[in-house]
Amino acid sequence: MHLSTNFTSAEPRIVATARYIPSPCISPDAHVEPFMVSGGSAREDVMQAVYADTLRWRDSGAPFGVAGIPLPQASPVTDNRVAAESDQTLSDMALATVRALLDSSPQVAAPIPDQIIVCTTSFEHDLALSCACRLHSELGSGRAPLAVGQLQGVSFLMALEIAVAMMAADIRLSTVVIVAAERWRRPFPRRVTALIDMGDGAAAALIARHPGPGWRVSGLTVRTPGIPPLASEREPVYISTLADVISETCASAGVQPANVDWVLPAPIDTRLAHETNTRCGLRPERVCHIRMDAPGHFCAADTPARLDALLRSINPSEGQHALVWSTGFQGQAGCALLEFRGGGS
Repeated sequence: MHLSTNFTSAEPRIVATARYIPSPCISPDAHVEPFMVSGGSAREDVMQAVYADTLRWRDSGAPFGVAGIPLPQASPVTDNRVAAESDQTLSDMALATVRALLDSSPQVAAPIPDQIIVCTTSFEHDLALSCACRLHSELGSGRAPLAVGQLQGVSFLMALEIAVAMMAADIRLSTVVIVAAERWRRPFPRRVTALIDMGDGAAAALIARHPGPGWRVSGLTVRTPGIPPLASEREPVYISTLADVISETCASAGVQPANVDWVLPAPIDTRLAHETNTRCGLRPERVCHIRMDAPGHFCAADTPARLDALLRSINPSEGQHALVWSTGFQGQAGCALLEFRGGGS
């Protein structure tokens, strides 16, 4: 039975977050699972054929990280080891993380969220399985499955924008769960260029109409270029785009960048992140350098995982602001300004 939170007059806010980062770490060049070249089931053969076509398409076009975009970097202090899940599938991790999220906030969450939005970049090992459809089925949501993909670090912010818009348009929508998960399996490599080591993990956020404490989305901007930046473009071109997105977000909320209390940047080259923050007027002493549970770039799950780590590490007061900005590999940029509300609508 679907129980309603019955707070239709309250404004939506992020009321809970959760993350799962597997503890085992392996070299991005290592493989913990066998790769079936032949002799598998018909479904396995189809999956490998689709994967092979995808890799051929990827390799025939622009590189995964185009020039001019400040990509995440593999950190030498981690000995190039990344978080790798050895047991659960992508949808297993997503489902477990959502259940942990709902269990952590029984005073807010209905047993069945009204809407679930799934963010992924990697594939399920079983191509007949949809992560979004599985979560809707197992959690009992009556709405249509919804997923956001291929925006990498900006996927969560796009999903947040969709959730806020849906809740503004339909007051009956009381709870929305956004969950992002990644699990990288052969034949796709964990290492992308010399800079990025992809890690496995999942993270989720609960947006609910509830008069209790939470983070109101006071500003949000997402840009997804129709054509990726050309290889000839230099770093300042993309930094300018990031700066515009951050400035636009603050301006839409009527907040001066210098007054933001916490800044959570994308996990990109620190020099470029510093230049972006400085250009926008964000104060360097308020930049939060989140160290995740295990090394690796968590792609779609990276932004919500780092947001969860940040929100668990601070003790906000009424009206304080946290600004989150992130990037994708093909020129995507996103920024959200969150305002803490201690209670009331």
